[in-house]
Amino acid sequence: MTSELHKVQRPMKDLVKWTAILSLNLNSLLDRRLETFGINSSQFVYILKVCRSPGITRECIFREIYRNPSNISRALTQLEEKGYMTKEPSREDRRTCHLYPTKKAQETYEQIEEILSGCDQEIMEIFSEEEKEIFPGILQKAALRAVELNEKERL
Repeated sequence: MTSELHKVQRPMKDLVKWTAILSLNLNSLLDRRLETFGINSSQFVYILKVCRSPGITRECIFREIYRNPSNISRALTQLEEKGYMTKEPSREDRRTCHLYPTKKAQETYEQIEEILSGCDQEIMEIFSEEEKEIFPGILQKAALRAVELNEKERL
C-alpha cells in the first residue's frame, strides 16, 4: 500500500478520493495526538482562533472558518464546558458574545501548535523542496474553490 501512495495516478480524476483520504487520516492522527487535552481535530482550531484573537465574536468565527455555524456553536459550547474559553456578552449588543481564552487554553496553545507543526512536517517530509513551497498554496486554492462552489449551491 505504501508504494501505491507514493505514485501519482490520474490526479484530476482522483482529486476527491485523495483529499478525502488525506482529510480522514490527518483528522484521525490529530485526534490521537490531541486526546491528552480532551479535544479533537474538529475543536483545536477554535482554541487557536480565540487565543490569537481574544474577544473575538462567534459571528467573526462563522465568517473565518468554513464550517456549518451550528457545528461551530456546538464546538464552542463544548470547549467552554471543558474550560478552554469563556464568553462575555457585548456591551454594545447583548445578543453578541465575545470569546476569551482561559488559562487552560493559553497553557495548551503552544503544545497544540507543536502538534500541528509536527504533523505538517511529517506529511511534507516526502515532498521535494519545490513541492513543499507550492503544495500549501495549491491546496488552499482548491479548498477555497470548493467553499465557493458549495456556497453557490446553497443559494
